[in-house]
Amino acid sequence: MAGVAAAVSAKNGDDDLRTSWPEVVGWVAVNAAFKISSDRPDLSIMFFMVDTPLPIDYEANRVIIIFDGGNVVVRTPVIG
Repeated sequence: MAGVAAAVSAKNGDDDLRTSWPEVVGWVAVNAAFKISSDRPDLSIMFFMVDTPLPIDYEANRVIIIFDGGNVVVRTPVIG
C-alpha cells in the first residue's frame, strides 16, 4: 500500500502540471486558449501570428499560441 500512497502523493504535486498542448494544433486559436486555461488557469496566454517575432525571454507562467491567417494553431503551444 505504501507504493499507492507515494503515487497519489506524486500525482498531487506540481510535477504533473502540463507544459505543452500538442492536441490543439489545428484548432482555432481561441478554442486552444480555452483548453489551455482550463488545464492551467495559473498561466497567461499570448497570441502570435506565424512569422511574427516571438519573445526571446523565458517566462514560466506564459504560454505562446502561434496561429496562421485563418486563426488556426500551427505549432504546439508550450510554456515559455
